[in-house]
Amino acid sequence: MSVIGVHILSILCSILFQVVFVPLFPLCGQDLNPDSPPLKHLREEPVTEKATETIYEKQEVLFCTGNSPVATANNEGAELILNAEFKKAEKVFLEALGHAPLFYPYHYNIGLTYLRLRKFDKSRVHLKKAQLLVPEYAKVYLLLGELYDETGDDSISLEYFRKAFAINRKELKALIKIGDVYFKRNQLKLAESYYNAALSVDPKYSNGLLGIAKIHYKKDNYFRAIVTLKQVDIEKEYNKAYHYYYAECAYKLQDYKTAYYHYKTLLKFRNDPFFISHSYNLVTHKKNLTRRFVDIEEAE
Repeated sequence: MSVIGVHILSILCSILFQVVFVPLFPLCGQDLNPDSPPLKHLREEPVTEKATETIYEKQEVLFCTGNSPVATANNEGAELILNAEFKKAEKVFLEALGHAPLFYPYHYNIGLTYLRLRKFDKSRVHLKKAQLLVPEYAKVYLLLGELYDETGDDSISLEYFRKAFAINRKELKALIKIGDVYFKRNQLKLAESYYNAALSVDPKYSNGLLGIAKIHYKKDNYFRAIVTLKQVDIEKEYNKAYHYYYAECAYKLQDYKTAYYHYKTLLKFRNDPFFISHSYNLVTHKKNLTRRFVDIEEAE
């Protein structure tokens, strides 16, 4: 979990977001006249004290600390995203935006929600608004890159992924995303260079290890792929595509019991983004097929 914290909050405050949640919340949704008494006071006497609330990221989703109305609404929708209840999350954020149309996490989170619902035009609108509101936040560029990648504009997606990394050199996911674009283009040397770049910073980075395993898989080096996948720490947050590639490699090596286990495990994550681009029914078919092979082996 990475903390965005006071830096973003100070930016939000500077453009009259409802970060000092309770005092500014009644102003949400009203026409903001800069000469009205409360706003004039804020302009002449800017807040210099530290923000008491923070915004933080968890599994791509933005949460807020505190119990203010805007934080409560945001966190309700954020939890729904984590539970893959995207249509419910959409309703929560649409209602919340009616009260706080400039609150950054709302635009970011509903943009992510629409991305998962594959409503790409709506996602683009809100993610672009989020980008304009806080252009220094790298993760919104990752989502924009993912959006354009999903719509087949991978050249634009590369620009966004590179922008994310330029803003935050610690954002290793940007390197992985760039590598993934080249992987899909079958430009394996380029893909591998970006995966290795991430691993040079963190040799245990699970997405980097998965990327290298994918390269081995693509080159039919199934044993080497499995050796690499065994290094992934699945006790921590990891990409569920790990199970797919482990199963595929095990199947190619005729280790049907292991393949069955990983297909079955992958199917437990039905709402995972992996199944946005992969068929759940096809994985189910592969699981059933390997189960039959396991039964045959055990019968012998």
